[in-house]
Amino acid sequence: MSPALASKCHRAAHRHLRPQHDSIWIPETLLIATFERFCVTSTTTTRHGSSVPGPMENRRRMGRRHMGELNFGQSHSAAPLWGLENLPDLTQWQWKPPSPPDTRLRQSEAEGAWRQSPLKAVVDSLGSLFVPTSAPLPKRIWDAHSPPSEVVDAGLNALCRDLTSDTTAQTWPNFKSFCHSWESCVTDGHFWGEKICSVLDGIQRGLCMMQLGDEDLVASTTISKLELVLLQATIAGLSSRNIPQDNQSDCLVWSSVLHKISGLQINNLTVLKAAMAHIPDCYLGDMSAGILANLRTYLTASRRNSKRSTLARQASKVAQCLTRLDLTNHLHILESGTQFVLQEKDSKAPGYPRERLAWLYLLARLPCVNESYLAAVCSILEAGKAVKPLSRRGICELYLLKHRSSIKDELALYNSLRKNQGRNSNSSETYSSLCLAAWQTGQFHVVPGLCELLHKLGRQQDIMCLARGLRDEVKNEATPLVNLALGARQPGLAIEILSLYQKHSGGPARCWKRNFLTDALKILTKCRSVRQDKILSALGLIRPLRRRGRRAEAITMRQLLDTATAAMAFANSPGLSNRTSLRLISRCIRYLQASNRNAVLPTPALRALLHNITRDLAEGRPGRTARLRWVLRLFQKHAGYEQMLQIGLVLRRWRDFNYRRRRESIG
Repeated sequence: MSPALASKCHRAAHRHLRPQHDSIWIPETLLIATFERFCVTSTTTTRHGSSVPGPMENRRRMGRRHMGELNFGQSHSAAPLWGLENLPDLTQWQWKPPSPPDTRLRQSEAEGAWRQSPLKAVVDSLGSLFVPTSAPLPKRIWDAHSPPSEVVDAGLNALCRDLTSDTTAQTWPNFKSFCHSWESCVTDGHFWGEKICSVLDGIQRGLCMMQLGDEDLVASTTISKLELVLLQATIAGLSSRNIPQDNQSDCLVWSSVLHKISGLQINNLTVLKAAMAHIPDCYLGDMSAGILANLRTYLTASRRNSKRSTLARQASKVAQCLTRLDLTNHLHILESGTQFVLQEKDSKAPGYPRERLAWLYLLARLPCVNESYLAAVCSILEAGKAVKPLSRRGICELYLLKHRSSIKDELALYNSLRKNQGRNSNSSETYSSLCLAAWQTGQFHVVPGLCELLHKLGRQQDIMCLARGLRDEVKNEATPLVNLALGARQPGLAIEILSLYQKHSGGPARCWKRNFLTDALKILTKCRSVRQDKILSALGLIRPLRRRGRRAEAITMRQLLDTATAAMAFANSPGLSNRTSLRLISRCIRYLQASNRNAVLPTPALRALLHNITRDLAEGRPGRTARLRWVLRLFQKHAGYEQMLQIGLVLRRWRDFNYRRRRESIG
């Protein structure tokens, strides 16, 4: 048989000999279930290595899936794709923004910790077995043998009863009753140390899991309010404990309380103030981490506040909480706060100026911080070419905050700063407005203090700007001397002259002018950069050259007294040598004799001259004979022969005494 024929026979025999199979009937439900499983599993793909999308790409894809979902209440619809009659009404749907990444991270961490906690079973059982009722729970008092889980179960049970009833969902009477019982338990000392921390942590985790709608801001605020009520009860119990205050187990509790206060999403300054006021002194040194956590929360919140008034108000409240700090024992806390602000500076964040200002406001209000430390921190936070320096208005506000206890009319000074609110905060008018308000309200001591702060900050140009602005705003009899100091590049000297003018301007006219001129000339003669001839010009003691044929103008009584006062100031000035002092006094005398050579010299001018020429005699030297004769002639002419004779005899005995002592010392 040929091979082809054999193959045909083989196929024919196999076709007749193979078994016959009937068709299989598959029900419709099985086909639908199989197709749905295929649709679900086919959308899931396995990603490896570099094909995994980044966080931004993943967020975009999740948003697209969320927007394109047919059933917006579930991740995958239970109805088949061809069931179009089950589609939701799209006109009733409202778009919600995706939750922030930090919220999703906290949610995942809380859910992970809750799945591993035995409290999950307790909460699940409470949620399934609890029947809503408005009847209050009986008051519970625990003892030292009660486990922390029992207290946590009671607190969560009370909270569930409140939240499931519309009448108690906003007032929480059962939870507040539980907090009152918890306060009594802590006061009696049944719980301490780690047991109190376990109760606080357990209730906090329960509150996080009971939070309905993690993207709802109202729900998160409600949770923070509940935590605040619990923390207030704990602080009240700890502050009134009947056990000794030196119990070291409470140190851990106070630290945990401070950390939990820093995590509240509502205003926590009231409870923070209560906690800081009741922490024992022996624990305060170990609370650095908790205090720093609250400071970071305050600084982070200040980045979002654009109003200066809000920053100043918050700084005042935080400073009231930190009044017990001092630079000796808690300097590291303030240094850590400064470093936290510097981290924001290095990151070049836009909120750094507000955070820096909030930190400086807080330091200025702390009683333990002196002005030198405040100036040092300002210099550190201003360092760098890319950093915008602190404005002039900010410096004025810092000084007023630091010295608010010594300022009487603080409102008037702040109003002067607010007048320039619409202008540039770095304008020179900021200083002049503040100084003028201080001058008008009799608080001129603010101006020298502000100059001292500017000097510590290294802003010498601002001091000059301040002095010139004040000179332009205030015009009085001291203006020539102020101009003389500013011309010598001594703005501090100009401010001091104006301060002397206001100090002496309260008495009688003749007395205060004489006292002011004496003190002003003393400080002017001490300054080596001020020429003495210009002092005479500023006082008007240098007459212009008289033209031939014209009579000299007569000297008024005021000019006579000013000249005598200047002569006495030159004679008593320790910064002038004998020769310079004699030259200036002689100029004063010649000024008096210029109008009338027969005019009688005032007695103060003669005394100033006599005081100058007797300096050599007081030092043990014989003195200059020519000068002595000149002085005696002036005394004979203006005081009389008898007084001249008495002064001459005294001078002769004084010279003889010095001569004998000198011979004895040589021989």
